[in-house]
Amino acid sequence: MPTASGKHLKESYEVLGRELAERGIDIGAVKEAVKDFKVEIPSWLFGRFGGGRFGNYMPPGAALDSRAKMRDAAFVHKLTGATPRVAIHAGWDKPPEVAFDDIEADQFADLRDYAREQGVDFGTVSPTLFLEGTHYGSLSSNLADVRRRLIRHAITACEIAEKYGEQIVTYWLPDGTNYPAQEDLWAQEERLRGSMREIYDAASDKVLHLIEYKLFEPGTYSTVICDAGVAKDIAQSLGERTGVLVDMGHHAWGVNVTQIVARLLGMGVPGGFHFNTRYAADDDHAIEPNLSMYAIFCELVKADVVINPDPSRNWAYMVDQCSALENRIHAALHAVDSLQVTFAKALLLDRERLAAYQAEHNIILANRVFLDAFLTDVRPILRMARREQDLPLDPVEGYDASGYQKKIEKERGG
Repeated sequence: MPTASGKHLKESYEVLGRELAERGIDIGAVKEAVKDFKVEIPSWLFGRFGGGRFGNYMPPGAALDSRAKMRDAAFVHKLTGATPRVAIHAGWDKPPEVAFDDIEADQFADLRDYAREQGVDFGTVSPTLFLEGTHYGSLSSNLADVRRRLIRHAITACEIAEKYGEQIVTYWLPDGTNYPAQEDLWAQEERLRGSMREIYDAASDKVLHLIEYKLFEPGTYSTVICDAGVAKDIAQSLGERTGVLVDMGHHAWGVNVTQIVARLLGMGVPGGFHFNTRYAADDDHAIEPNLSMYAIFCELVKADVVINPDPSRNWAYMVDQCSALENRIHAALHAVDSLQVTFAKALLLDRERLAAYQAEHNIILANRVFLDAFLTDVRPILRMARREQDLPLDPVEGYDASGYQKKIEKERGG
């Protein structure tokens, strides 16, 4: 869809500004907040993502190594101004000549320096706990040598995060079962807790540990960290430097993720997000500005954990995609744009009116206030913010006009 011309953009921005002023909202403040919003982009979005159901399809121009991933991530940041950090996986982004068991933190210095040269930096770090040898569990395995190997790997990931990243480590485990009685369920969790205790105690006190949860898959009967309550319980048993990582795709159909987020925020639990789209089980596709994401952002804005001047108050925000058939960079740009749209909408919510209707149990009017902000077209705000930052008004259009896709297809093949 063609973006607005300069004259039309100014007019649409001014019209929206007058409408928002009538609601008591300063459009300029919203615009500046949108400029401040930042989200990490994952290195694994741009290249080969594991195997199994993800298959071996590689879209034309896909990154063939970690340096290419950094170049692609930097180009996304160049077009959006919103993705200055790249989330990395220790097992995937290690130097190719280094064996998994030989990974050391300082081996990531060159890649971090290269990323900085391109205009981005490392963000969160994930230990890669789902490679060959974890069929019967990783940190909860009843095989002591498997646990020891992956505990050591996770501790290395903590060192990478401390020295070269955002000092945040995220954990996702494939551990679970496929049949009743396959494993002693509590014994599994006890082994996991013991492994996490070792990692937590060995890591620097500068590192924040965010524990991800997932209802099912690859285990179809049980998953050791199956929901937010289990993740929170394990996190709080370790210490104050732990929290919960929410992935949109990791819930049963119909689960109210907004309520989970509200509870974590209300209880003061450190948190983070792996943003993706939830159509079916574990969709890792580009985010869209839908009602569910808007409701979640309303909670995040209310708790002031998005662009708080005190960085320690903010949650960690990461895109988590393993795009299948679509153009990888299109998907990244679309996801970032959708998050910016959603954040802007959440900033427009009239919380004073909403609170009054809630207090009066005026159900429909409260809902209409909530929907009023969601239904507002905030694109003039985003476009004006981008114009003032010398960014393309539409990042996907900007990408197509840049020639970057033709360049990488020529360099990397398809």
